[in-house]
Parts: sequence; structure tokens; C-alpha cells
Amino acid sequence: MKTTLRTLILAAITASLVTTVSAAPPGKGLGTFKKASTQEEIQKIKKGSRYALVCKECESVTVKEAADDQEAEKLCHDGGTVHCDSCKKKATIKRVGPPGKESITSKITMVNAEGKECMFIVPLSE
Repeated sequence: MKTTLRTLILAAITASLVTTVSAAPPGKGLGTFKKASTQEEIQKIKKGSRYALVCKECESVTVKEAADDQEAEKLCHDGGTVHCDSCKKKATIKRVGPPGKESITSKITMVNAEGKECMFIVPLSE
């Protein structure tokens, strides 16, 4: 009798300690966002749009809000710079693609002083 009562009490304590995990229903979660690597994808960022600047060097994510419509142009400007708020390093914006061909989209990368891709942009709203 004591063993049965003790087992029931331990089972009740164990059940109270277990936390329940529930997933959000489809379409109600935070969402999945993809890296923007072309000028067209980056230029979708307008005033008030949020985007994440992901730094591979210090492994940080900084969420920013576009101050004006020209901010997307600045993020696409070949030779421009972007600063990481976390590690205080700067990256240079570089276009990669065939020169002189307007119909083919060029890839936008953000490289460090060694020329390695160190940052990228993820638009958070469309």
C-alpha cells in the first residue's frame, strides 16, 4: 500500500514538472526569411521596412529600420560601406557579375579587408 501511494505521489510530482511544448499553427509563426543577394531584392526595402544585418565575423544579427527610401540604394552602391554595430568593423559593398550587361542581375556582397564575404542583408518585411 505504501509503495503504491509513494509511486502515485512521485508520478504526480513528475507530471507537474514536465513542461508542455506547443508549436504555432501553420502561418502563425515568426516566419522564414531569406538572404537578399541581388539589387532587386535589396531595393524592396523602403522607408519604415525592417531588415537584419548579419555579421559572420562576430556572429551577430542587428535589426534595423530603413530611415528613408534611399537607404536601399546605399546598400547596393558599389564601393559603399556598411558598419556592424556589434564588432564595429566595416564591410565594403561589392557587385559581382558580368560588366556592362544590364539584363543579367549582379550579385551584391559585403566583403572585409581580405575580400571574404563577411556580412549579408535579410529583409524582414515585404
